[in-house]
Amino acid sequence: MPQDLFYQLGAQSSDGYFVYDLIDCRFLYLNTALADIWDLTPDDILQSPTILFDQVHPDDQVLVGYCFQEISSDKVYKKYEFRLLLNGKDERYLKVSIGPVEGVGNDALCGIVEDITIERHNKIHIEQINNRKNIALEVLSHDLKEPFGMMKLTASSLANGIQQKSEEYLAEGLAFIIEMCERNMKMVRSLINKEFLKSSEVEIKKERVDLVWEFRDLIRFYRRSRLNEVKHFSFKCESERIYLRLDSMKFLQVLNNLISNAIKFTAAQGEITLTAAEQEDTVLITVADNGSGIPVELRSSLFDRAEQGLKRGLIGEESHGLGMGIIKAIVDLHGGDIWFETELNKGTVFYITLPK
Repeated sequence: MPQDLFYQLGAQSSDGYFVYDLIDCRFLYLNTALADIWDLTPDDILQSPTILFDQVHPDDQVLVGYCFQEISSDKVYKKYEFRLLLNGKDERYLKVSIGPVEGVGNDALCGIVEDITIERHNKIHIEQINNRKNIALEVLSHDLKEPFGMMKLTASSLANGIQQKSEEYLAEGLAFIIEMCERNMKMVRSLINKEFLKSSEVEIKKERVDLVWEFRDLIRFYRRSRLNEVKHFSFKCESERIYLRLDSMKFLQVLNNLISNAIKFTAAQGEITLTAAEQEDTVLITVADNGSGIPVELRSSLFDRAEQGLKRGLIGEESHGLGMGIIKAIVDLHGGDIWFETELNKGTVFYITLPK
């Protein structure tokens, strides 16, 4: 086995790497990340390897004991999952990929330990969200069935002998259909907003991302759309590459919604600019427009995480995006900050800082 390569990978990885001697019952190698997963120091583990087992969740200790016996006797590559319980309350899910290794003297096992807590929590949240979605669809199908039927009857009545209908009769029928549409659209939007609030509880999964590439691609999307005919989109950055660890899908949701708001509150031929700049310990991101600005009465509570009376756009566009409270929550999950500067009839700039 190329031990040096394994040790080099372990030194750079956030996953736990180890080599364990089955005869002497001691670790021949372990990296700092392994100790971090258990909230211990490497010396703690080297002096007393059984301390790892002591922090296995009580409900999983029998399973872990069986798995250790199995891998020690079978000596074939295996994967196991179990939980830790740290300080009596911090539950962590781990995945261990482990197998025999030769060339280190006695019989030994080498393995990699991954902290999959976020993935498992997200899986639970996603299952809950799917269950809520199914219930929501059942409610919608039931509650929309009757109004759709009423609108169909009204439309059929209008269409039947339309040339003989008076203008007053047609106007009343159309007004009824419009009212029913608006009433049920409000119900659908309310349900969607509640689901956004709940689905934002899914934890983030960070990966290494080139912000410059992602932001250029985002602006290219808006430039290719028909919106480019009525708005001007630009991206500015002095760096060719800016690498950060973040959940790109969730963070691009933040930017898309900030840009979407800028579009709604910026007049025709308005300017919308996305920027990114490296600072000493952070990256500063801005989304700026020269639109109508944020009304004074909304500024102090803009980031409140609650159902808000969402403001229509300049030409009456409905708001269908994430609430500002959820946008702030996603930024907070990345360890960042968000704030804004605004002036009526001159525009708004949203600032986001993310740690490197």
